[in-house]
Parts: sequence; structure tokens; C-alpha cells
Amino acid sequence: MNTNKALLFLPIIVVLCLNLGSPDISVAGGEKPTINFKGKLQDTNGDTYLVENITISGLYKQIPMYKKPNKITLKPTDNITRIDLSEISLISVPEKTAVMFDGRDYIELEITFRDPTKTKERFIIEKHKRIWCDQVNAAGPIEKDLAFNAIETVTIESYKMSELAQKDQNKNKKESNEDKKTKGA
Repeated sequence: MNTNKALLFLPIIVVLCLNLGSPDISVAGGEKPTINFKGKLQDTNGDTYLVENITISGLYKQIPMYKKPNKITLKPTDNITRIDLSEISLISVPEKTAVMFDGRDYIELEITFRDPTKTKERFIIEKHKRIWCDQVNAAGPIEKDLAFNAIETVTIESYKMSELAQKDQNKNKKESNEDKKTKGA
């Protein structure tokens, strides 16, 4: 009976181990990313906000975007480009209406890259994807969650490791150095 219980928990343990070892490239709702992307967000009401902790539905690395197919019968998922927020200086939303391919709704984005020539490319992204960020406010951060069709532009001005992630990293280095001293003694 005990071996049966152990076998039941084995898949859970494996999944937990695999997830704990994966790099932090996304965040769950309410959690802050380890990389803090800061900038400005202008919504369709014409309001502009200073924002930080910018992600696209919790992602800041390897965000899937698609080239818009020339024919409605083609699948956008056949031409995927994975983009990191660190490569982007501006996201603009030129068309607010969704386009449908293969039974799925997409929104068109114009991405301005962070290269010296400020290269611009157009992509589409699933309509359900959203910008998550914190509006900078003297009373404390105000969490924002915007659909792309409610956004004019998102400017990414800077990024750095978040303060919490830096503290964790420094703590881990300190513990590692203490472990080395203990083993060497």
C-alpha cells in the first residue's frame, strides 16, 4: 500500500522539480518579474502613465509573435518570431480591430526595435494577450491590465534586475560563499 502512495506522488514531485529548475521568463498574476521593464503607456483615452514591471501576459522573454499571413487560409503559427522585451523600444497598436486566422482572433502590433536604426516590423499577436504593468503612483504601484486594443503605445525606456531579485541573488551568493568557507574549514 505504501509503494502505491509513493507512486502516486512521483509525477507531482517530477513536475515540481522540472518547474523549479526552469529559468524565470514569465510571472503569474500579481507577481513581479525579476527584470523590471520601465516606460510609458498611452491608452486610447489619450492618458499617458509612467509604468514599470511591464510584461505581455506575464512574459518578458521569448514572447511569440506572428507574421501576418497574406492569405486568410494560412496559419500565423507557421511563422513565429520570439521577441524579448529587452529588444523592444516601442510597441504601437495601429489597428484596434481583430483579424481572424484559423478561427482565432489576433491584433496587429508595430514593434520598434532597440537597434541603432530603430527597425520597425509588424506582427500579429493573439487578441487575448494583454499588457500587465504597474502604474507608478506616490501612494504605491497601481496594477494595470490592458487589452492591446485599449493601447496606443507602450514605450520601454529602461530595464534592470528588480530590487527583490537582486536581494535574492545577493543572499544566494552570500550563502554559497558561507558554504564554501564551511567546507574548506
